[in-house]
Amino acid sequence: MKNALFVLVAFILQNTLLAQTKAIPPFEREQYVRNIIQELDIPDDIFEQMRGKDYVVPLKLFINEKGKVVRISIPNDDYKLEPLITPVVVSLPDFQPAIIDGIAKSSMVNLPFLINECTCYKLVRQPAEPAVGDEKFLKKLKSNFYLTDRERANLDITSTYGDFPVAVTFIVEKDGSLSCFTMLDEEMNYFKKRMENAVRKASKKWIPGKYNGQNVRSKVTFTLTLQTDFRF
Repeated sequence: MKNALFVLVAFILQNTLLAQTKAIPPFEREQYVRNIIQELDIPDDIFEQMRGKDYVVPLKLFINEKGKVVRISIPNDDYKLEPLITPVVVSLPDFQPAIIDGIAKSSMVNLPFLINECTCYKLVRQPAEPAVGDEKFLKKLKSNFYLTDRERANLDITSTYGDFPVAVTFIVEKDGSLSCFTMLDEEMNYFKKRMENAVRKASKKWIPGKYNGQNVRSKVTFTLTLQTDFRF
């Protein structure tokens, strides 16, 4: 009797799940958001208002029975992003529509995402580069970044592998200035300010990355490797 009841409950649950399926984005949600930000062009004056703030965009997508986004809504749209995001979302591939009792239905999807000066950048084919050139930049960076004797000793004691990669990411702004320095490894945060100073001294100006022929904000990742004998 218990087994029969268990099978019946499982059957009901399975059919309930099959009967009601939410709309599914064409990519993972994180990638879908990244695609929105990639194509989003925020005017400089609005971006400057957003700078230094974490803004959660409360994006709502209205999807028809064919999976196409027909309208978006951003409640309390402080920075007037809705007209900027709408054409971007409409241009993306369609969702798989919501299914209720085997029939495709219109639905609404909540897709809130965080945007700030460190997440809003373009993925570019023409990357930013130091104005002094890569070779000169690397040479200056190596001479500007240093370790104290105590830090060298601590690294020697705690070493479990041959090299110590010190990796940093930063944003190259449209005007070639730098911002948003972040150490990829949180354990290396101790070196963040020192690495930032070394990068800035190695090349005070950068040639910004380009997207569709226009200067854009882009992200740069750079790794400096300390070898076992503590030379770069």
